[in-house]
Amino acid sequence: AALSSRERRSLTVLDLDFRPTFWHSVDEVGTVVRSALRYATVAVGNVAEVEAAVGTTEPDAAADRLLELGVNLVIVKLGPAGVLAKSCDERLEVQAKPINVVNGLGAGDAFGGALCHGLLAGWSLLKTVTFANAAGAIVASRLSCSEAMPTVNEIEELLERAPRA
Repeated sequence: AALSSRERRSLTVLDLDFRPTFWHSVDEVGTVVRSALRYATVAVGNVAEVEAAVGTTEPDAAADRLLELGVNLVIVKLGPAGVLAKSCDERLEVQAKPINVVNGLGAGDAFGGALCHGLLAGWSLLKTVTFANAAGAIVASRLSCSEAMPTVNEIEELLERAPRA
C-alpha cells in the first residue's frame, strides 16, 4: 500500500532486503518483490537479494532483469568487490574502500541512507554510489550499528584519503 501510494513517482527506492528466515521460499520472495517493483524507480540489493528477486547472481544480468521490470536504476552491492550501478544509459562499478571489517551490521543501512541522500541532492551517479559505498564501509569498520552511522564529514574524509581506483 505504501509503495502503490507513490504511483512510481521519481525516486521511489525499494531495498530488496532479503532475510531467508522471514519467508517460506525464495519463489515467494521473487513473486512479492517483482510485484513491489512495479511501484519503484530504484532497486537496491546485494547479490543474494537480487538473486531472490530475479533468479541470478551475475550482477549485470540481475541488473538487466531488474531494469526490464521497469525500474530506472539498479544498485547491486558486491561486498568486498564494491558496487555495480546500472540504468538504461549508464553503467559503473565503484571499488570497495579498503577497511578492516569489524561488524557488518548496519553497513547496508548506512549505504541506503547515503544513497538516498545523493539521489535527493541530484548528485551524479558516480558521486552518489561512491559516497554510499564509503558510508557502508565506515559502519562496517565500527563495532556498533546505529551509533556507528557516519556523518557527511566522516564520509568525505574517507573519500579524500582513500586511494583512487
